[in-house]
Amino acid sequence: MGVLGSDVRELSTGEDVTVTEFSGCTSEGSAAGGQTPYCAGKWRFDDGRTGGGRIEGGETTVGDKVFVGDGFAYSARSSLIWSVSLTGLLGLFLLGMVIVGAVLYRLDKPRQRREE
Repeated sequence: MGVLGSDVRELSTGEDVTVTEFSGCTSEGSAAGGQTPYCAGKWRFDDGRTGGGRIEGGETTVGDKVFVGDGFAYSARSSLIWSVSLTGLLGLFLLGMVIVGAVLYRLDKPRQRREE
């Protein structure tokens, strides 16, 4: 499954939970370099289950709400929504460019035949 598919899956299966323990954050690297800042902590789901691990995104502290699911955790749902939106828009833009290219090619083909 592609990036867009996994992001949409995460959006549909994740939920907002409360951070119960905080282990610290790291800000080494940059998103452009392939390393995103993250915090580590534990959280509690509304049904009483607990989890823990890396929380991608901005700084997080005890009591904050984070967006988590099976195998992922983000400091905010909005970062995931932005990722899905931008990936979708880029895909639509590229599809539009292919369609425009195909239409222009078809419109130019008769002129090319006349010149031969």
